[in-house]
Amino acid sequence: TLLQYVQKKNQCSFDKTNPDYCPVITVGGSYPGFLSAMMRVRFPQYVDMAYSASAPMGFYSQNVNQFDYYNHITQVTEKSSKGCSDAIRLTIVADIVPWFDMIQSQKDLVDVAAKFRICPRTIPQYIMDEEDDKMGQLFYDELMMVVGYTFANYNMANYPPDERTSLYHACQIFQNTNLAPEYKLSRFLLGVDDGGNEHNEDMPSSSCFNMAAQLPSGRNGTITSGDWSGVGTRNNGEMWDFQTCTLLIEHIGFGPDSMFPYRPWSMEWLKEHCQYRFGVTPDPYKLVKELHFDDLKNENVTHILFTNGLNDGWSVGGIKQNISDTLVAINFENGAHHSDLSGIGPSDNDTLDIQHGFKQIKSILEMWLAEIKLKDLMRTEAK
Repeated sequence: TLLQYVQKKNQCSFDKTNPDYCPVITVGGSYPGFLSAMMRVRFPQYVDMAYSASAPMGFYSQNVNQFDYYNHITQVTEKSSKGCSDAIRLTIVADIVPWFDMIQSQKDLVDVAAKFRICPRTIPQYIMDEEDDKMGQLFYDELMMVVGYTFANYNMANYPPDERTSLYHACQIFQNTNLAPEYKLSRFLLGVDDGGNEHNEDMPSSSCFNMAAQLPSGRNGTITSGDWSGVGTRNNGEMWDFQTCTLLIEHIGFGPDSMFPYRPWSMEWLKEHCQYRFGVTPDPYKLVKELHFDDLKNENVTHILFTNGLNDGWSVGGIKQNISDTLVAINFENGAHHSDLSGIGPSDNDTLDIQHGFKQIKSILEMWLAEIKLKDLMRTEAK
């Protein structure tokens, strides 16, 4: 992918002695933020600098504790609405569990699904086909994965961090003491199904949650997939499931300190999933061994700007400290997932740290551009 990008060079000259040479800056956020940095690492002769926002560098170098991601999401959720994390934990770790414990047959499964307003015909077949004594646990695990990665999505979009966000509105469901536990989960799931439309209070009596809509495409697709922050659905989900089954291995599990049911991730689980799903074996260290992005300074890499929103779960794997004068990190206390790449800001809707951040980013990139142009001028004059 990186090489194909470099080969699209007909719009500008990569010959730095050419007077028409135009400096190249790569820009990306999230996984594309990682790719942006790797363009500078892999092809420094073509790419002069990189702007890498919310890049999960530590995840792909296998240097993140598996519980850090959802622990951070728990902390940010609590910050969004005080008492929210305990309310969620009470509902999904304690109150609703007995319903799933009573499942011993397909009929029990359908009855419990109805209790949580899940459309019975959308329960994935692999859950229906599970052994009777394991069916309830699998059904619970897959629903809790939906809850987990939905909060992960809301966490990424939690900017500006105020009462207008989906994260805050989801909290109001679980913190509503007038609602029964099963009704809280039902309303939350219907909000997921409806694209998070602020988790409207009114649920039409005919509405139910389409569980099958959470599945990625392809053979042996399951809700719990290669990326426990969520692979997505349909074709996009299948593609990301494959990527996280091959080179982009992410250690993400649910620890005892998070607001979610305890469910540790393991490489053994991932290998089994990926073999069953795609017939492939994950190779977690291939990329970092080839590109050495875990030791950028000693690899003589320069001119990469890393930015992180500190409310973002992915920031636990981000580069958050300056490595050198030209490997620079900017952190935003109020930022979420690449909040600085809105394409609009700075605006009155941005928090002060993001507004200031735009000025910092502009200043750094302009300084680096000036340095590059000066070097090019000196090189041309020397000829």
